[in-house]
Amino acid sequence: MNQYFENSNYIQDDFPGPGEYVECTFTGIDFQEANISRMKFIDCSFNECNFSNTSVKGGLFRSPVFSKSRMIGINWVECATFSSASFSDCLLDYCVFQSLNLKSNKFLECKMHEVDFYQTQLVGADFSKSDLRGTVFNGADLREVDFRGAVNYFIDVKLTNVKKAKFSMPEGLALLTGLGIIIE
Repeated sequence: MNQYFENSNYIQDDFPGPGEYVECTFTGIDFQEANISRMKFIDCSFNECNFSNTSVKGGLFRSPVFSKSRMIGINWVECATFSSASFSDCLLDYCVFQSLNLKSNKFLECKMHEVDFYQTQLVGADFSKSDLRGTVFNGADLREVDFRGAVNYFIDVKLTNVKKAKFSMPEGLALLTGLGIIIE
């Protein structure tokens, strides 16, 4: 039976293992070696943690806040629940968020190379100042998304809804690429 933890702080090597965590803070934890499948994290904060290539299969992440954490190669689709997340200054290369409902989620100042957002609901999300090289948004709902200060993105406006999305120059010119327009 899983243990229940509430309002606790964990640092470096004191992660107690499988359980349900509510309003807990994790700092410097290396989850790469931990088995967090089917674990529950509700309203938890993760600071400078390493989740690279960690299996989240069957896990629950409700309103998590990630700051300065490494999360390379995570398939967030495998979670039983993944909602209302906030990422700040995180490394999210090669992650999969395909077809998830991520309305109003925040991805602030993150490095997100080769991330898959195919057919994802991202209405009102915020990608401000993020590096999105090779990230896939085809079929995603990007209405009212904030891309100001974001770089290296490609969004095919013929395949993606970008109504009322916010872009900054000169990166916003990349939207014309999908229309076959050449700007010199």
